[in-house]
Amino acid sequence: MDTFTLDPMGKTAFGEGSISALAQHVRDHGRRAFVVSDAGVQSAGVLEPVTAALSRADLEWIAFVGVDPNPTDANVAAGVAALRDFGLDGVVMVLVGGGSVMDCGKYIAMAAPSGVDDIGLAFSPELDATGRIDFSTLAPPVRVSAPCLPTIAVPTTSGTASETNGGGLITRSADHRKLTFSHPDVQPRAVVLDPLLTVGLPPGATAACGMDVLTHAIEAFTSTASNPYADGLALHAIRLAAQWLPRAVAEGSDIEARASMQIASHLAGRAFSSGPLLGLVHATGHPISGTFGVAHGQTLATMLPHVMRFNLEVVADRYADVGLALGADR
Repeated sequence: MDTFTLDPMGKTAFGEGSISALAQHVRDHGRRAFVVSDAGVQSAGVLEPVTAALSRADLEWIAFVGVDPNPTDANVAAGVAALRDFGLDGVVMVLVGGGSVMDCGKYIAMAAPSGVDDIGLAFSPELDATGRIDFSTLAPPVRVSAPCLPTIAVPTTSGTASETNGGGLITRSADHRKLTFSHPDVQPRAVVLDPLLTVGLPPGATAACGMDVLTHAIEAFTSTASNPYADGLALHAIRLAAQWLPRAVAEGSDIEARASMQIASHLAGRAFSSGPLLGLVHATGHPISGTFGVAHGQTLATMLPHVMRFNLEVVADRYADVGLALGADR
C-alpha cells in the first residue's frame, strides 16, 4: 500500500466573474495589494478587472508589470525595489499572469522582507570534477530571515499551475541558467480561477500552455513517487485536456473550453505538487527555454514524445492508462 502525506492548499475560488471577490481575499491576509504582472497582461486589458475589484473596495494598491517571460534576476531586483518604495506593511502580493509572473512574484514575496534583492535565495545543482552532483550546491547561498509576504494567485493562462505550490524558477542572466527556489510560506493563500481572464490568450500560447498541462499530468502519473491521490487528479486532467484543448485553441472565446482547461491545469498542478516529481521532459525543457528564450510549453511539447519513447519500457502499463485518458480505443 502506498503511503503519502497531503499538504492542503489555501482557498480556491473558481467561476466566471470570481475576480470580483478579490478584495475579500486580500483583506483575509492584509490591507494593501502589491500587484505583480507583465506588459502583455496589462496591454490585453486583463489587469483592469483585477485593479477595479481592489479600487471598488477602497484598497490601496500599486502594480508592478516588469516581469519577462522566463523571469530574470533583473526582474527580481526591479520588483523588490518597487515593493520597498510602496512599503511592506500590510501588503498582500497579488500575482496576475502566467507562471513567469507567479514565480517572480513568489520570489519577491520571499526575498523582500529578508532584505534580499538578488537571486541568492535560489540555487542550481552543479557537478563536481567527477561529473557527479555536488550536494553542497543543493541549497541556496542565502537563507530567508524574515516572514514571507502572503500571496494570492490569479492565473491568466492554463498551463504552469504555479498557483499550486511555493516554488518556482528564476533565470540567472549571466549564463541563462534557471535557478530554483521553494518556500512553503509563498504558496498562495488563495487562488482565483476566473476563466474570463484567459479568453484573450492567443491560440499559439493557448496550445503551448495546454502542452504544459499534459506534461505535468503525464509526468506526475508516471513518476516513481506517484500515489493514488495524485493519479486521480492527473488522469482527469489528461481527460479534460484531450477533450477541451483543441476547442480552446480553435475558439478562444468558448468559456466552457477555457474553464475546463483552467481546471485541467489546476488539477495537474495539484497532482505533481502532492508527492510525485516532474521528470525528464522538464529536466531537458528548462535548459532549452532558459538558454534560447523559447516559451516553456513549446520546449515541453518538443521533448515530450522523445522522453515518452525513452521511458516506454518501464512505464508501458501507465502509458496505456494515459492513452485511454487521451481517448484511445482499448
